[in-house]
Amino acid sequence: MLESYVYELRANDIKEEDIQKVLESVKNRLSEENVDTELVKLGYQKVFTVDYDAYDEFYNYDLD
Repeated sequence: MLESYVYELRANDIKEEDIQKVLESVKNRLSEENVDTELVKLGYQKVFTVDYDAYDEFYNYDLD
C-alpha cells in the first residue's frame, strides 16, 4: 500500500526528499487526507483528495 502512495507522489512531481518527509510525518496514521495535509504544509497541491467547497467559488453561476 505504501508503494502506491509513493508512485502517485512521484507521478505528481513531488521531490523525493519531500516524499520522505511526508511519509515520515504520517507513518503511524497513513491516509490520503493526512498525506495531502502534509503536502499542503510543504507548499504542494493536494494529490489524493478534492476540496469540493473550493470548486463552488469557481462554478457559482446564476443559470436562470
